[in-house]
Amino acid sequence: MPDWGADDLTRFLKAVNSNQIANLANFPEPYSVMRRVNDCFSTGGKNLINPEPATTGMLFLRSQYAYKTTVGMALAGQVVEAFVMMRSCLEYAGYALVMFADPTLEDVFFGRHVDDAGMKAQKQKFQIREIRAVVATFDNKLALIFKEFYDRAIDFGGHPNPFAVCNAVQMASSGSGHTFRTLALSKDEITLRHTMKSTAEVGITALFIFQHIFKAKFELLGLRAELDSLRQANL
Repeated sequence: MPDWGADDLTRFLKAVNSNQIANLANFPEPYSVMRRVNDCFSTGGKNLINPEPATTGMLFLRSQYAYKTTVGMALAGQVVEAFVMMRSCLEYAGYALVMFADPTLEDVFFGRHVDDAGMKAQKQKFQIREIRAVVATFDNKLALIFKEFYDRAIDFGGHPNPFAVCNAVQMASSGSGHTFRTLALSKDEITLRHTMKSTAEVGITALFIFQHIFKAKFELLGLRAELDSLRQANL
């Protein structure tokens, strides 16, 4: 069995965990908000009973797990990769709402790998513009927020865009030219705060989408009141 920390990969994983512990202490307020969002996800996930359509429940849990992963990356300083997971968190929520609005699309979703026609139909029905349009039928302001944070996720890491490439780069100049260091783990305070705030905002947005699916459950569990409190302070 390999010794933990004896190779490059486990040394990296140790650094990830070390950063997470340190930044938990260094950024108590941003962490508190991220934890409250997670508590909403966790409470909702523990109380999923016979969701309709059934896939909406699975997507709720996948969105929750994507959110947890995002928090871990944000605390570690993986400020580019965190935005990849933010995109997933939002997409799971959006897909769930699309199927809730039209349950027949559950079959379209699962038909993706049946044949070429199924692949084409699934891609068409679950394009991001289609998802935004469905969100708008429930709450137009929420659709605008969804678009803002989804576009941000794409810009800062969801796709290999300029912000993503440059968000964790250090440049040094000398008489012989310039040197660029592409960082795996950022320690820049402004960048870390931006990533943590974005993480919380994405989680809150995903939960507001899910509350349209599980409205009575969210009310009963007190999640809607907590989300309203989080929104007022953070969106």
